This record gives sequence, structure tokens and C-alpha cells, in this order.
Amino acid sequence: MRLPDWLLSTLACPRCNGPLTPTPTPPRTPLPSGEGRGEGIRPPGSNPDSPTPSELCCPSCALAYPIRDGVPVLLPEEARPYAGSGR
Repeated sequence: MRLPDWLLSTLACPRCNGPLTPTPTPPRTPLPSGEGRGEGIRPPGSNPDSPTPSELCCPSCALAYPIRDGVPVLLPEEARPYAGSGR
């Protein structure tokens, strides 16, 4: 599920109140082929080429906040260091 633009423009970093930038979901590895392994079966609504962000990153704080089940988790204790900040 893609986050609406109005929501992204409303959200801010809980530490510095700066803007948050969505990061794309990393590409998925293909399903294994072979008989009896569920070849070609994916959960409903999943799309490996979906532009759904997996995190919201704050370049100022160098923190990445997760998005779980389409809901941004903006808790500093849930954030991880963000390597893409250039720091």
C-alpha cells in the first residue's frame, strides 16, 4: 500500500521536526522454482515491483523509521541509523 502524498507532506521527524523522505522497498529475490514449492504463489496484494516505501528517513537526524502494515512507526526507539544520510 502506497502512502498518500498528503500524509507524507504532513509527517515530520519526531526528534527534529524535519521532513521525512520515503525509501523504496528493496527488490525481492525471485521465488524458488520447482515442483511442490509453491511456484508463483505470492500473498494477496503483494507486488515485487511496488513503489511502496519501507521506511521514512530523516536526513537531519540520520534515522530511518519503519513502516509496518502501511502505518509509519514514528517512535525514536523504533528507528535505526540511516546510512544514506551522508554523515
